[in-house]
Amino acid sequence: MSSYSRFDRHTHMSSETRREILDIIMEIGYGEGTFMLTNSLYGLYDGYLYDEMISYADEVTMSNDLYRRILKIFSIACKYPKHSRYDSPVEVSDEVEAIEYYEGMGVAEGKQYLASI
Repeated sequence: MSSYSRFDRHTHMSSETRREILDIIMEIGYGEGTFMLTNSLYGLYDGYLYDEMISYADEVTMSNDLYRRILKIFSIACKYPKHSRYDSPVEVSDEVEAIEYYEGMGVAEGKQYLASI
């Protein structure tokens, strides 16, 4: 089972870092034995930093330059502030606000109306 940490990619990851991740993925390709590394790199786009990423890179034959670039991306992502896995859930109210039907109601409003009756 993979261990990972979560971070807010939208807040912290620069466009240059996103581009570099994609460039690395394209260079690694989708050959035999690259799935776990490629998957962990794609995970960065969703805010997942897999602890095993470097181990996965060790299993793939690549140039020293490409390996250093992966190390750099991993190092950058390690510096992002992490989300707590045990954040308290946001309170959600089960109360539905009453909605009045009106002629010409849009689809979204109509669905809300039907859900409230």
